[in-house]
Amino acid sequence: MTPTHHFLRAEQALSNDQIMRTAPSVFASQPWEGMSDRYTFIPTIQIVDKMRAEGFQPVAVSQSRSRVPGKQDYTRHQIRFRDLRHGNEPAIRTLGAIYPELVLTNSHDGASTYNLDAGLFRLVCLNGMMVAEGEVSQIKVRHTGSADGIIEASYSIVEEFPKVLAAVEAYSSVKLSAPQQNAFATAALSLRYDDGEAPITPAQVIQPRRSADSDPTLWNTFQVTQEHLVNGGVRGNNPETHRRLRTRAVTGISENTRLNKALWTLTEKMRELLG
Repeated sequence: MTPTHHFLRAEQALSNDQIMRTAPSVFASQPWEGMSDRYTFIPTIQIVDKMRAEGFQPVAVSQSRSRVPGKQDYTRHQIRFRDLRHGNEPAIRTLGAIYPELVLTNSHDGASTYNLDAGLFRLVCLNGMMVAEGEVSQIKVRHTGSADGIIEASYSIVEEFPKVLAAVEAYSSVKLSAPQQNAFATAALSLRYDDGEAPITPAQVIQPRRSADSDPTLWNTFQVTQEHLVNGGVRGNNPETHRRLRTRAVTGISENTRLNKALWTLTEKMRELLG
């Protein structure tokens, strides 16, 4: 199957050449021809340059593909920025080098406004997690404003990072029993496979890939589940043909974002239930 998007993450800040090779729609100089006159065009690369000037560096980028002829250079794209104003030290070390990131999603074909979210990146497993709207505010900026408005909105998200990190610490202090972990995994599977026919079991979803994640805390359960369901690669069985398979990664920007937020919301609800 043809990939639905391109993706690149680097240890250092991405250059324009790297971004261009992965997500050329970031550099669109005009909107897709199908847009109306009310659409105010704000080139994404203009936002990237302004973010760099503020000390926020792009460290990951992705772009969706389109089957519509001539639309590929305007499709949805997503850039993750890291706050490097005070160096590149992780905000949390004890749980595996966790960095807060600002996630910017946009398109120039009308498929997306400028969406700003708080994200988390855990270095040990190269997960790009995204928190849900219930934890910190997601900000949408319509294509009727200015680049400065988007930068201002970005700072509003950055100011919420301490709340996100506090939530991580809270999740790491909650221990789950085996039945509670199973319930979490079962709920998570329903978020990934909405037809109810999951090719893998709840036990597989919460099986850690590394010994550091074996402690059954709510945080470990969340991030192990997130890694399995988003990154894929878990051996399972096709529920219809019963043939062996490996689960696929969730690569589409929209679906990846939806699933990450849903898993974060599930985790927060579990914490609330357990007090």
